[in-house]
Amino acid sequence: MILSEPHRRIAVLHTGGTIGMRRTPRGFAPYEDFPAVLAKALEPLAAGLPLFDISAFATPIDSSEATPADWLALAVALRDLWADYDGFVVLHGTDTMAFSAAALSFMLRDLDKPVVLTGAQIAMAVEGSDGLGNVVSALHFAAQPVLREVCIAFDGLLLRGNRATKVSTRRVAAFACPDFEPLGRIVDGVPVLEAGLLLQRAAGAPVFDLAPAASGLVASLRFVPGLAPAAFDACLEAAPRAIILECYGSGNVPSLNGATGAFLAKARERGIAVIARTQVFHGGTSPGAYAAGSLLTDHGVIDGGDMTFEASYAKLCHLAAQNSDARAIAAAFARNWAGERS
Repeated sequence: MILSEPHRRIAVLHTGGTIGMRRTPRGFAPYEDFPAVLAKALEPLAAGLPLFDISAFATPIDSSEATPADWLALAVALRDLWADYDGFVVLHGTDTMAFSAAALSFMLRDLDKPVVLTGAQIAMAVEGSDGLGNVVSALHFAAQPVLREVCIAFDGLLLRGNRATKVSTRRVAAFACPDFEPLGRIVDGVPVLEAGLLLQRAAGAPVFDLAPAASGLVASLRFVPGLAPAAFDACLEAAPRAIILECYGSGNVPSLNGATGAFLAKARERGIAVIARTQVFHGGTSPGAYAAGSLLTDHGVIDGGDMTFEASYAKLCHLAAQNSDARAIAAAFARNWAGERS
């Protein structure tokens, strides 16, 4: 599906990241006025682009320092601009871009306009940067009226935000969706969308579910050969409202001479929601398919399906900030809110 984009106005919001950095004697540092730098770089291409306005957060966010509070601030900024624009481009650091995209997809639902995150592996000030090309692609995608969800545009591909994960620290093709096809791509400079994959908007106004943000509510624990049972105690001592277990294969875990079962029982007693997901890049979980996974189902662990770690974490953060009841968190987590799971 190819659609024209005349007279559509896009808000470009720069939050920070490699794309907006320049070389200094002390290493890369943010431009003092990156919106002006970007506007100048886009000027020769303006005739082929939708209309756009560029603004920036007063203090750039180093994406490796991003917290749920930053997700909320970004969601609030988008909400406040919502009525004035036809689409949105968010410039973001790549390290936690997939976390932010997933979080936004849960806070901003049933959308009538697109939100497209992008950034760069190579700063725009450096020769060979992918930054300007990514911004141009994102502008084209953000001007598509049939696109009504949170996405990531990178290296010519459009990915559902809550299905994407960062797969390379070096290649310009930095993101991929393990269990979902791209929503679109740039073909000969033109955005082409896969209409059958796009979210269909529900009737009514967009939902801006902007609950207060909090950190420390979700913990994760990755099984490794020879895991020390003391890791279970440390996880419980953090007193999270939810725990993500990163399991082997399709949802298998070692018994560790009974320590795993004891840990799961304690988590249940303390009202902690426990989610199981696979460490494997593709395929998702099916706890109980093997005897080694039945331990999870026996203790009421929730199947994370084919959700990415980023989407699982962001969704649990969103839910745990609003509810301390493990059963309510589990029930809400299992529902498909914004195309995050099959």
